[in-house]
Amino acid sequence: PGLTEQLKTFARHPRSVGALIESKNSWLNRKFLGAASNLVEPFLVGMGLSIAALTEDSVEVTMPGFIRNQGEAGVLHNSALSALGEFAARIFWEHHLDLGRSELLATSVSLRLMTRASGPMRAVFRLPVSEREAVLLELRSATFAEAESLVAIYDSAGKLVAKVEIEWRFSKRLSLAAGTSSEKEHSDES
Repeated sequence: PGLTEQLKTFARHPRSVGALIESKNSWLNRKFLGAASNLVEPFLVGMGLSIAALTEDSVEVTMPGFIRNQGEAGVLHNSALSALGEFAARIFWEHHLDLGRSELLATSVSLRLMTRASGPMRAVFRLPVSEREAVLLELRSATFAEAESLVAIYDSAGKLVAKVEIEWRFSKRLSLAAGTSSEKEHSDES
């Protein structure tokens, strides 16, 4: 893709810049992805979400036990736990997708609470590379693909407190197949 196309992708999906940063500094990339998420999803700003680890087959995201993440009696609100789980899986998938050519939509998010959740939390999503590549291959050969993600949420003692299941729909971004000849010449010069 030309420079103009890349800049449009970065403007629509600021987190896609992370792929460029990752090759230079993975710590900086995790910090950047967290900051870019505040722009992309402003409702996450006050939650204190932080990407602790991002690898080829897993992601870990932490969330402090802030009062704004709590419901009654200091227990973490179910919607905060759901947002934590969905965010973790979304970061994983966006890390592996070409966001200039594909889109990601969570069509269903469900939470299964195992016990009362309070204090800091850690969401973990793992997916073997072979399974991830099977989904991406399906997307390359069709107009859409679907997948499920199961995110485990642990408390600070490492006890499983919740599971978040997300159903995803991946689709190819539609674009105009041909531009004007002057647009083509201009993009070739870039």
